[in-house]
Amino acid sequence: MLEVPTLSAALRGLSVARLLAAGLLLGIGAFLNLWGSLLHPFLPFALCLVGAGIASGVFLLLQPAGGNLRRFAWLELILDTAVVTAIVAFTGGPRSIFTFLYVLVVTAACVVLARPGGLVIAALSSLLYTGLVLSRTAFPLLVEPTETTALEVMTIFLNTAAFLVVGILAGSLGERYHAMHRVLEDQRKDLSDLQAFKDLMFESLGSGLVGMDLERRITALNRAAEEITGYHAAEAVGRRWESVFGDGIPPDEIDLTTRVEGWQVRRYEMRLRRKDGREVPLGISFWPLRSGRGELAGIIGVFQDLSSIKQMEERMRQADRLATIGRLAANIAHEIRNPLASLSGAIEVLARELPREGTNDRLVQIVLRESDRLNRIITEFLEYARPAPLHPLPVNVGEVLDEVLLLLEHRALPPDLKVVREYDGAVTALVDPQHFRQAIWNLCINALEAMPEGGELRIGAGIVTQRATRKLEVWVADTGSGIDSESLSHIFEPFFSTKPEGSGIGLALVHRVIRDHGGDVEVRSEPGVGTTFTLRLPLAESAGGA
Repeated sequence: MLEVPTLSAALRGLSVARLLAAGLLLGIGAFLNLWGSLLHPFLPFALCLVGAGIASGVFLLLQPAGGNLRRFAWLELILDTAVVTAIVAFTGGPRSIFTFLYVLVVTAACVVLARPGGLVIAALSSLLYTGLVLSRTAFPLLVEPTETTALEVMTIFLNTAAFLVVGILAGSLGERYHAMHRVLEDQRKDLSDLQAFKDLMFESLGSGLVGMDLERRITALNRAAEEITGYHAAEAVGRRWESVFGDGIPPDEIDLTTRVEGWQVRRYEMRLRRKDGREVPLGISFWPLRSGRGELAGIIGVFQDLSSIKQMEERMRQADRLATIGRLAANIAHEIRNPLASLSGAIEVLARELPREGTNDRLVQIVLRESDRLNRIITEFLEYARPAPLHPLPVNVGEVLDEVLLLLEHRALPPDLKVVREYDGAVTALVDPQHFRQAIWNLCINALEAMPEGGELRIGAGIVTQRATRKLEVWVADTGSGIDSESLSHIFEPFFSTKPEGSGIGLALVHRVIRDHGGDVEVRSEPGVGTTFTLRLPLAESAGGA
């Protein structure tokens, strides 16, 4: 049984074939009638053919869709059998030259309705033909009434037998046609699915793929290859390998791929000049492309853009060098700290024994002040380089901020300083109290140093939601001199400072403490307007109620 789309196409083809056959027979009949060779009346013959043509047009226009197609096909074929019977009746009955039209109708039935339909139409054609011949005396208006001869009886049996034989043979062929059609349709769907799957994999692969023939002409590029090279597939296909990828790999090395057996594939690294002129590092491997029979069909190259990997390697090497320098600097600082303490102690003893004259006293004060400053820098650096382990606890953030502001009140503050509290005592976070307090203290000291003549210091805390995660947000803002854009990207680097007396350790320590807590630091600054540091930290489990 044919599927609905195929059956619909077969019925349309049958209607078109009927229309063409009716036109052809009508033309032949008219030609014979003009020459006087038509032995039977032309008008009934012509009316039958015109009716068949009109029916074909109507069938084409009114052909249904879906489950009614088979009924429609039966209707068409039964009407075809009736029209053929009428043509045979008007053109001589058993002596008609158009008896072969029954064979065409039976064959069409086998194609459209398979073997059962062909046999039914063959049986119907036999009955109608037999009845037509045997009932000539019953219908004298159609044909000249004569007695049925033995030859006509034999003709009946031969024709009906021929109809049945054609039905059986054409039915077998129709069954094979339908079976082959189903197999081909299944294979077509499988091939279409396979092609779609191959295209999907080829285009979705993250690595670049380039296909070449044996003369190194590019035959295919996937989407990743287009992005890496900057060439569209339509631009690159047909060009030689060297014109797109350059001469970073000798042609002999690529040709060697065709002689590689198994998985013995070499990987190459090269510099690719993209279409826009930018160079990118590539890692590429070549594989022989073979047909289903094992014959060599071409070469396929698989490559990746190594830019991010090279940058990562460089960062790792730099980080390794910095880590080594950091360990060395920490050891040196530790070794300096002990003799520095001895020197400071010795100078204090000498200061008590030496006469307190103006010059001597001033020099001693300078030495002691600078010794204390150097000791403070070394202490901060060691605290940054060798951090103590964290001990996170649920801490009331408001209490910590109050403690920091209380300590600030005991310092020499600018005369016109205004402190604004933007928090309450209900915010709880999971932090190490000592390290968190030190980070807030450093930020407040920096804010005061940025406002030597006074200004507004705002300290606040609250709960925010980021990506469905609730976090604590703490901010320290000032209206000081601000930080220029060039320095803003370096403020968390150790020993980087924009102040003449700054050590550059305070903000680096803040950044490290907040990162160790699993948080992050955001800085917004505008020269002449002020700076805001925002810390985001995870909330304590008990902070949900707050």
